[in-house]
Amino acid sequence: MNNKRKLADLSAGRDNNLNLVRLFASFMVMYMHSFALCIADQSKDIMYTLTFHKALSGQVAVDIFFVISGFLIYRSYDRKTNVGKYLKARFLRIWPLLALFILSTAYIIGPIITTMSREEYFQHKQYEYLTNLFFAASHTRLPGVFYNHIVIDINGSIWTLRYEVICYIFVLMMLPIIRRYKKSIFIMIGFFAALYLFMSYGWAADSLAFVSKDIILNIGRLTMMFCIGAFYYLYQDKIPICWQMLLASIVCLVAASYFIDYEIAFALFGSYIVIYIGFQDWKIARLYDKVGDLSYGVYVISFLVQQLVVDAMGVSPDGYEALRMDPYVNLGLSLLIVLPIAFISWHCFEKQLLKLK
Repeated sequence: MNNKRKLADLSAGRDNNLNLVRLFASFMVMYMHSFALCIADQSKDIMYTLTFHKALSGQVAVDIFFVISGFLIYRSYDRKTNVGKYLKARFLRIWPLLALFILSTAYIIGPIITTMSREEYFQHKQYEYLTNLFFAASHTRLPGVFYNHIVIDINGSIWTLRYEVICYIFVLMMLPIIRRYKKSIFIMIGFFAALYLFMSYGWAADSLAFVSKDIILNIGRLTMMFCIGAFYYLYQDKIPICWQMLLASIVCLVAASYFIDYEIAFALFGSYIVIYIGFQDWKIARLYDKVGDLSYGVYVISFLVQQLVVDAMGVSPDGYEALRMDPYVNLGLSLLIVLPIAFISWHCFEKQLLKLK
């Protein structure tokens, strides 16, 4: 094993596939949503079959996002340890595009596509929807918008952003501890894994101490994935990157998915697959990096675009059911619309703001 390349060798430079992996993950989210929005049958998602009916493509994609984020965000703060700059960089990356999306949908797109009159639309208070500006993600509907759809939400993706912010804050607390006790990362991973398992299988009520069960469960699951990413950073000088371990991880992931909880299986074995692919250097990734980092734009914008495509092309089978359409047609058309918008968003908005870091 000593002759194998270590993760530290591959992650030292900027040439990697991480941006491409995140773009592919955002496509996985779109793929999953196409079944939910178009036919209300997510069992058609191929990932549902591959994981023995335990996970969907979007679920796996979110795990990928958080593993990568754990590695990169912990590395970023570990190298600089300037709290102000760290928080400013995280704010500029995640909030401005979200704010633009929330405000434009509430006050421009919503009034245009609502089935209500403009006066009726604005008589409904927008406060609940605007709480998404503060990562509440508890109300993603607008009055009279998509009410004839299978799903009437404006965006079903932004719910993960609150947990991303929680992880950003958690890094500030975990770094001083890990610097003194490196192995404490295992305690953190174990704690959040236990929290996830307890809320999944050991807690039946809808809430715990006035906090929704789903919120606590997702904190456990996603912070666990984030800490797994941080673990790969912390032990990068000891982790070999080789095809033998990649093959073993794939086999173990498939086998473990059948016998145990999928999220635990992914944390144990799927995370290595993400890190292995992410820190390769493929020519297509270099070409994509020249285009820009479109993944966040795709992630935030795609759900609304897919809904708009359903609105324009969907049909009601008997005149009473919600609008439906072929999910693959929806996915293809939505990609043709989303990618140019994400390109413009990156070059004209996101990239410009990041220069302020």
